[in-house]
Amino acid sequence: MMDYNHFSNCDQEPIHLCGQIQHFGCLILFDEAYNCIGWSENWTETGLPKQSVFLGQSLTKFIDCLDIQHAIDLDQILHDYSGSFKHRYVADIYLEQIPYYLSIYPFDNKIYIEIEQHRSQSHQFKNTFFYAKHINDSEDIWKALAENIFTVTGYDRVMIYKLSENGDGQVIAEHVVGGLEPLLGYRYPEFDIPQQARQLYTRIFARVTPDIDAPPIPIWGLEPEKLDLSMTGIRAMSPIHLQYLRNAQVKASGSFSIIINGKLWGLVACQNRLPKYIDLAQRHLSIFIVQYAVNSFLANKHIEENNFKLKTKSIAFEIRQNLFTKKDLYRVISALSTNLMEIFRTDGIAFKYLDKWHIVGDAPKKDMLLKLDSHFSKTITDQLFWQSDFKGPQGGHETVFPFPGIAGIDLENRLDFKIFFFRKEVKIEETWAGEPEKQLIYDPTKTINFPSPRTSFNAWKKIVEGTAPKWKEREINFLKSLSITIQEACLKKIIEIQSLNEKLIEINNILETFSYTLSHDLKNPLAALQMTAQMIRDRSGLSQEFLGKAGRNMMEAIQLMNSMLDKTVDFARSKSYEFEYETVYPERFIENIIDDCSVRFNVQNLQFEKGRILPIDGEKTLIYQLFLNLLGNAIKYSSNKTTPIIGINSQIEEGYVLYKIWDNGIGMSVEETERIFEIFHRLPNAMQFDGSGVGLSIVKRITDRLNAKISVDSKPNQGTIFEIKFPIIEN
Repeated sequence: MMDYNHFSNCDQEPIHLCGQIQHFGCLILFDEAYNCIGWSENWTETGLPKQSVFLGQSLTKFIDCLDIQHAIDLDQILHDYSGSFKHRYVADIYLEQIPYYLSIYPFDNKIYIEIEQHRSQSHQFKNTFFYAKHINDSEDIWKALAENIFTVTGYDRVMIYKLSENGDGQVIAEHVVGGLEPLLGYRYPEFDIPQQARQLYTRIFARVTPDIDAPPIPIWGLEPEKLDLSMTGIRAMSPIHLQYLRNAQVKASGSFSIIINGKLWGLVACQNRLPKYIDLAQRHLSIFIVQYAVNSFLANKHIEENNFKLKTKSIAFEIRQNLFTKKDLYRVISALSTNLMEIFRTDGIAFKYLDKWHIVGDAPKKDMLLKLDSHFSKTITDQLFWQSDFKGPQGGHETVFPFPGIAGIDLENRLDFKIFFFRKEVKIEETWAGEPEKQLIYDPTKTINFPSPRTSFNAWKKIVEGTAPKWKEREINFLKSLSITIQEACLKKIIEIQSLNEKLIEINNILETFSYTLSHDLKNPLAALQMTAQMIRDRSGLSQEFLGKAGRNMMEAIQLMNSMLDKTVDFARSKSYEFEYETVYPERFIENIIDDCSVRFNVQNLQFEKGRILPIDGEKTLIYQLFLNLLGNAIKYSSNKTTPIIGINSQIEEGYVLYKIWDNGIGMSVEETERIFEIFHRLPNAMQFDGSGVGLSIVKRITDRLNAKISVDSKPNQGTIFEIKFPIIEN
């Protein structure tokens, strides 16, 4: 038997190395070679055959001695094991005509066999639908769970005990009978359940003590420190825990783990005033019911989280939408302040924008806000913060603050904006099951202090002040997303404003270029018009021949100015023209362009090399304008050749339709090809041809709008080849 008084803290007690089991079952141990290496002292009391247990006895022969009706495949049981409780194999056996449960499981390089007697009623296991329906129909899942566990086990008291983040716990639901004093709402200190006990609760989900006064049964064959009983359902309880139950005037207890997301969320803690046995089947049924309740709890929580997300997404959408429609941040937050207070469960909001504070709801006055702002600016560097027990700064020291729950977003450095959410103080009266102080007893024989369980469980009340409801994880997450939403929306608005400014600058530059170019290029035709008009006005008796020639000159000047103005308007419009993609068949209008341009540039003997003309994804007007400029330039700049040649062909490439347009015209140098798409830029060798230098600028704008790519290859006096890659749009 181990000495339990050699440690000074409950967390140090090796409860899994006790070397003992409880009286209601027996334990047989085998090594990996299937040889018996240990057994509990009470193995004969279960009715096991005398020849079944002895040192070195094989596991196979031991199983054969039990005369089990259904064959047991030991290899499958023992090798298909991942170290968790669910892989424990349980069989029904009879020993001296009494029904027993036989549990087999491998652990710690050993094979454990537990045997305990049947004691439960079969009708309990036929009511699983009732247990599930009771949980589904109840508004309080945990209350229904306590009632279900009472139905299965019959314990006098069944409590649902939830662990807090701080480690202590509270009874959140309860079912009691027999006039016991309810403990609903009572809190228990962290050290009532030591850490090593909490760890074991995550490995084996049921623990029972049928009789706290029954003597433990020693295990022969192995020293306690060499036998890990972590997974043993009948492991003996710690003497400290048994004394704890005695102090609570309890004779029997049971507990079932509530595991959520792999962590110990709480316990179903059961107590009985008299000894009470809960057999293996009842324990397994209880574990099943607990897990069903957990699943229902998680499903409800998931629904609640989804509803919260829908609300927060709606708020985020409104913020983005309102900020994008040119509303300022002050108006947006003011309009949504009520919704924000509801989502965050706050009493008030205060936000600062453009160095001006705005208060909504129940929040600190402006003078206190200024102090808070100054305090947070000095103490907090993160743009997000939250706490539930804030102490207000005053006179260089902390003082009671009526709004201890504070959360905030500080974007002053980026957007000149910050917002505080406030929760009022909520005074809470905590009821503890006895004063939560750890007791140590001095042992003069060992000159040490060792832990002693609490002797008092009388209600001990404590008033908690200076705190507000804690911020939930989902509220903190929304605080983070709200900060990102505001920043992104404002940043996008800033970018849009910058883009508009850049467009204005670009338009102003274009207008300046237009005005300069038009004023320069229109001087000649205007001067010609002026001179001709003056001659007609100042001279009399002009011949019809002269008047006819003067009229033709004036008409040519007017046509030239109209052409320049039209080109300029086309250039401006080509950038903002909106369209939807369609399949365009350019062959229908390319031949018309060739014919019209041949007449326009007076080309009599044009040689047109027409290849394959494939359809293009784009917009008909833009594509027509693109080919009009490229083919028109090809004809114009080849018109001085003896035999002008232009050509067009297309082919399919990966993801593109490639068009080539070539001519044998004046061509250009490599240096000039880099500037040909600049507006009003004209080649030095093109001055003999009419033009304003706008056509290829329009072509470049159109290819950009169509997400096409254009390139040029040219040599002086040899001609030019344009390549355009039109992307194929997937339907």
